Amino acid sequence: MKSKRVEIEFYSYEFEALKANRMISDMCGQYFESAERRGDFVVLDLSVHEANDLAGWVAAEANHAKSEEESDLLNAACDAIELRI
Repeated sequence: MKSKRVEIEFYSYEFEALKANRMISDMCGQYFESAERRGDFVVLDLSVHEANDLAGWVAAEANHAKSEEESDLLNAACDAIELRI
């Protein structure tokens, strides 16, 4: 059975925050290969399982961010993911 897929829209600055976070990049970097720019957004095409995995890592890193700015960016990215799953 084929896994359901979702498209997740991030603002460019949210996507850059995901890529800049070492843990997220190390654990979920393969998910970024589907990235497609659409105007002001970057869209990822992921399976629901991949989206859930990414959401977990992003939430964890947002809670352990080194700055309030990084935490805010990662929380915004997490919200974008959770809207689609």
